[in-house]
Amino acid sequence: MKKMFPYVALVIAAIIIFDKVNPISDSGPAPTSKPSTPTTADANNVAMVAEPYALRAADYSWPVIQSNDRIAPSLLAKNYYLIIDGSGSMLETECSQGSTKMAVAKSAFQLFMEQLSVDTNIGLYAFDNRGIGQLVALGQNNRQQLLSALSQITPGGGTPLSYSIADGMQALSLQAQAQLGYGEYHLVVITDGNASSGYSPEPAIKDILTHTPINIHTIGFCIDDQHPLNQPGLTFYRSANDPDSLQAGLQAVLAEAPDFTLTAFDQ
Repeated sequence: MKKMFPYVALVIAAIIIFDKVNPISDSGPAPTSKPSTPTTADANNVAMVAEPYALRAADYSWPVIQSNDRIAPSLLAKNYYLIIDGSGSMLETECSQGSTKMAVAKSAFQLFMEQLSVDTNIGLYAFDNRGIGQLVALGQNNRQQLLSALSQITPGGGTPLSYSIADGMQALSLQAQAQLGYGEYHLVVITDGNASSGYSPEPAIKDILTHTPINIHTIGFCIDDQHPLNQPGLTFYRSANDPDSLQAGLQAVLAEAPDFTLTAFDQ
């Protein structure tokens, strides 16, 4: 027992020190795995929790390439995955010069798609009164399909941004596997408000910025820049208060996209 005493004393001392550094509150039960509701400060700084993937020059962990993955015909293709907010508030005419916000957004998206080169991959995702999900998969020969799907979006329901951002990341990651990590990857969102309760996009935004080089572009239509998708220095965000500025915001997406060169992948 004497031989064990020094070790017991050390353990007791460590427990005392640990308890002072990490005190356990007596005010209630221990927290569960369910996250608390983020405050405004948390939302504005969610991207800063971890070092962004794009700033880790030696990190080539994304995407995970598997031997059975399909190989895309064009490894250097640019990819734009468009997410359009089809919530009920898009039926309003504020900021739309007599039209609905939905009509203005559709027109802007259509012009944007027409300006992309034929070798660019485009995909479309929306949430509206029919539900939430991908309307058109990323592809190069899908322009008419895109226009048809865009015309059928009918506003209604809430704003489940969490699902939209996470699904967009998944779609772009799968395409990146097929392109062996080469090319460009852009998630483009038009929204006129914050997420519905329980659908906060903060975790999905953090996931993208921490683990992928995907560029997040957001045009906040008829809202200010106080939005969780606005992460200065890490995401691209523009406020639009009329049809012209909405279109200008989408034009900026093309200007913000970096020119692709092979030297970007030199190790």
